[in-house]
Amino acid sequence: MEKRNNRAMTVIFKNSLEKKNVDLTTLIDSTKEFLQIYQQSDFAQTDFWEIVADENGQAQFSELLKSTGFTDDAEGFFSAVLNEVALGTGEAVVIQGVILPHALLVALLEQILPGHGYISIKSVQQLVDLTNCDIPEEQKDDIQKVIEIYPVRLSRHTIRQLMVSKAVAYQYMPFIQELNPTGFDNTWIGQFHDGLFEQMYQNRVIFLLNMACPVYCRFCFRKHKDSRNEKNPTPHDVKKAVGQVEKSKSIKEIVVTGGDPFMHRPNMEATIEGLMQVDHVQTLRLATRSIAYYPNMFLENDEEYLNYLKGKNLQLQKQGKRMEVATHFIHPDEISPESLEIISELVNNGIAVYIQTPFLNNCNDSGPELVELFSRLRGAGAEIHYIYIPCSPIKGNSIYWKPLSYGIDMGAFLRANLSDRAIPRICTATPIGKMDWFSSGWAVEKDAENENFIWIRTPYTPEFFKKFAPLANDLEIIRSNDEGTIDIKYLAEIGNDSYLIGPRPKRKTTRHQPARAEEIEQIKQKLANTRQTAHSIIDTGLEHLCRTHKTKVEISPDAGEESLNYIANNNQITDVVISATEDAIDILFSIKKIMRKLADISHVNTVRLRSMAFTNAPERFTRGIINTLTTLNNVRTISPLRLEIETWFILPNELTIAHKTMVKKLKNKGISVYCNVPLLGGINDRDTIIQELANKLRKAGIEFHHLYIAGLPIQNPRNTDFPIDSYDVTDIATMVRREGSGREIPRYIISTIYGEVDYGLTSSFIQEQDTCKIKLDCYDKAYYLAMNPYYTFAQDVEFDDEKPVVEVPGLIKTNPFPVS
Repeated sequence: MEKRNNRAMTVIFKNSLEKKNVDLTTLIDSTKEFLQIYQQSDFAQTDFWEIVADENGQAQFSELLKSTGFTDDAEGFFSAVLNEVALGTGEAVVIQGVILPHALLVALLEQILPGHGYISIKSVQQLVDLTNCDIPEEQKDDIQKVIEIYPVRLSRHTIRQLMVSKAVAYQYMPFIQELNPTGFDNTWIGQFHDGLFEQMYQNRVIFLLNMACPVYCRFCFRKHKDSRNEKNPTPHDVKKAVGQVEKSKSIKEIVVTGGDPFMHRPNMEATIEGLMQVDHVQTLRLATRSIAYYPNMFLENDEEYLNYLKGKNLQLQKQGKRMEVATHFIHPDEISPESLEIISELVNNGIAVYIQTPFLNNCNDSGPELVELFSRLRGAGAEIHYIYIPCSPIKGNSIYWKPLSYGIDMGAFLRANLSDRAIPRICTATPIGKMDWFSSGWAVEKDAENENFIWIRTPYTPEFFKKFAPLANDLEIIRSNDEGTIDIKYLAEIGNDSYLIGPRPKRKTTRHQPARAEEIEQIKQKLANTRQTAHSIIDTGLEHLCRTHKTKVEISPDAGEESLNYIANNNQITDVVISATEDAIDILFSIKKIMRKLADISHVNTVRLRSMAFTNAPERFTRGIINTLTTLNNVRTISPLRLEIETWFILPNELTIAHKTMVKKLKNKGISVYCNVPLLGGINDRDTIIQELANKLRKAGIEFHHLYIAGLPIQNPRNTDFPIDSYDVTDIATMVRREGSGREIPRYIISTIYGEVDYGLTSSFIQEQDTCKIKLDCYDKAYYLAMNPYYTFAQDVEFDDEKPVVEVPGLIKTNPFPVS
């Protein structure tokens, strides 16, 4: 056992030459605390936790010293660790082959460099002294120019993280390429701006409450905005903006942003109080990145700001409104215990937190880091919303740009390796609004006059902007296409010319006649009584367990120890769906038994319960049922096991006020409700129907998860006679994106015997006469063999480049247009 003493240790940071003293006892206690509290969590890799046995902190610490070659020598261990940190390389610290967790290194730096708040950087020397960064002498003059042109501001939390992570430093440290003039000063159209009020969409606007950020991400457009040099608006200005919203009945959502709006409490209070009284406003979306880089803003003074938000959310709910928090995370190294604590606390009190992630070259562009990032954030309760490709095309951030094809191809990696509930929508924010790749938009062609630009088909129309911003139609960078939507000229490389799809021709076929009322009722009854269980893509050898994805299994409530052992022995499984012929709320006793056992399996972070009772009789979710579900839900920082309710709808008229009431009660306990919808020929295959359904689901607080294009048991009989035309899917995606909120857009999915794929994004059409076949671009032979090395494919299965090709009944492609 190591000897405890109060011996002081001195750390000399190489580049700043600054000496810091810390007690050895303090470092020992911090390490023990980390090992004991976060054992078997995602704050370290599995092999690290195998080294430090699942015991108390003292025993774990002793094992750590022994494994790193410092038996009974804590001082030698910390000297080795801190000397590595002091080198300022930002590389992983490896002692005797043991990779120390990034979060542990940050915890040690909290003792050496304590404090909170943020610091404005005015000189290169100040930057070096604060961060211990290595700036070559020949670059110092140019870095000083950057600091003088664009603001550099760092939180103390971020400084500690970037000192031990190149991925974090890459996002916040100034660099000489920022002097490169390639790019734009602004990322969207100026005429939408009026004081603190900005409008890009008819149904939602932006309030800019604070013109500065506590930290400036180098890739973000906010470091360019002229507003950062303007005076902050006042509560009087907020009141004026609220008046503008009151006059515009079409505005349903307000995105509250800045800079960081949480830095201006009076404006935040004026915004919430004012909009609370506007009847037609449904949602306030509060945007901040401080959860990642300045978490103390929310946690200081006994979590005063968090408690304020929770109280205001309850007041908003009484007015029939909701609060959501939007935040950005880029890389797993940014995830701190504090950030997860904030997310979980908000979610457990009915405030949805959703994640948006810019796709950055040489930072989060290889795939595994995104899988880790999204899985960990989801476990804490967050919804994974967007990944932006590319990041903002502004001046000075070209080092972050990646050709669009890399971001598009990332969709296949994420679909194969991440839970379907943690996959972001891959979108591009054009100057006139967002588009989703290969559903509501695509690349049409390269610009004939400038090879640095491409034309992107967007879902927007000239008529859309006439309603609130007619000047948008006069811009030189837009053109109307033959189908009636707008193409926009966009600064980006395509990367892969096969993704230049070209214009879409006009429709050739007529739509199905609407089904009769009795046919619709029969379909509803069938959906209520038939499990839409996905196919087991491999043979698990277990009657009560099917594996529908690398990360997901479905089990029946009768599943025994063999099924649970299978889950425990496959650490890639994060999601367990409990599905039965009975409704979930009728088998809670069995569900409780299973979830108690799943709680001991650290890699499972979510259990999903299917309930058609929620669809057809939401009043059955009584106080007793909800309280029972609450006891099973563990949205938290360490070893989460969150609970979600899955339900199904077909038509907008199925949604009632009772659904909204029950969703609110469940969300206030941290339980999410999400919905899948099967697309059915002649029943709901019109863009207007799905757009109305998406809007009503959003209003009820139900997350629109999957719109199934084809392949489900409920679809095959109906759609064989009334097939879904791929042309209609594009129309549906276009209208939902254009007319709705970005928060109500589903993922467009095809179900097959070898797994689910995204329409167009991770699948491609192979047309053979009257047969529609789909190539599953996200899976290959190795994918299935990795789950079962004895797996054999059906003799008649086709492969194209090692990827399965399957026939999809009920789906047709009547137009030669190649978007799939």
